[in-house]
Amino acid sequence: FFFLVVMLLFLLVIIALSANNSSALVVVSGATGRVGKLVVDRLLQNDENVVALSRDPASAELPPHPNLTILPYEASSLTHPCQLIHCADSDAELPELTATFPRNRLFSRPLTVPSIVMLSSAAVTRPSWSASKASRLAGAHDIPIVRLNPGGILGKKVAAEAALRRSRVPYAIVRPVGLKDSWPGGRPVFSQGDVAVGRTNPGDLAKVLVDALKEPHATYKTFEMMTLTGYQAPRSLSRPLAALSRDGRRRRKADEGYAILQQLLPGEEQDATKLEMGRSYEAVDSGVVKAREPLAEPTEREKAVAKSVEVD
Repeated sequence: FFFLVVMLLFLLVIIALSANNSSALVVVSGATGRVGKLVVDRLLQNDENVVALSRDPASAELPPHPNLTILPYEASSLTHPCQLIHCADSDAELPELTATFPRNRLFSRPLTVPSIVMLSSAAVTRPSWSASKASRLAGAHDIPIVRLNPGGILGKKVAAEAALRRSRVPYAIVRPVGLKDSWPGGRPVFSQGDVAVGRTNPGDLAKVLVDALKEPHATYKTFEMMTLTGYQAPRSLSRPLAALSRDGRRRRKADEGYAILQQLLPGEEQDATKLEMGRSYEAVDSGVVKAREPLAEPTEREKAVAKSVEVD
């Protein structure tokens, strides 16, 4: 009975939104989270109709808007053509959400825009790298998130990515490097091969997630993202996204991308292996904190920081 009530509510929302605005419906999971709130705000600025999914709609801290409806995750049986931006920390609901979209037998031509844009994370594949690859690309592997991997979060994310790819629903998977609210906005820089290290401005990330909904060149692609401060953002993401390879196709060797991306690290040292979890590049540069030795075991302080991270 409860499911039928929720379904009726969802249909009524769709009818109301359709009458209010001709824009397509965009569903945001994890809408009350750090990035989700920014995504909802940008969608509303773009005059989109938005359904925000929340585990506790009554306490959702989202400002009222005529184009915004907040629903519980039980309303995720999406019976109306729409797009989804998945921002939730937990990916438990993603299979159910994905199941509501039509499948493609093969990668479509001409390219369609993504039905689902998934927020993942850089470094998700790195715990499974071979010893030789980890040694060769130490600046991307011997870093805090890979060494500590709180709650096995990287493995959970890589598994969710794989399930989305198998679904055959048109998708884009965005893997940002470390989010930092105080990091100035700038130009989003994309790469592939999961070797990116650096920082991402959350506002820049939200814009990329939203803009990817309308970019055919984002479809069936997985890519990392960082913010290059001091550079203007491009007018369109079409050109940089077009240069990326679709999943399953041959791409540039990770080593080639690694050599480029290491030059874009924050700080003067530009060596991520000297960074402990919870420390900053600038603190290492200035000598406020001691630089970590290569391949050093996690300190007790790092273990305490990792233990404090909550993972669903």
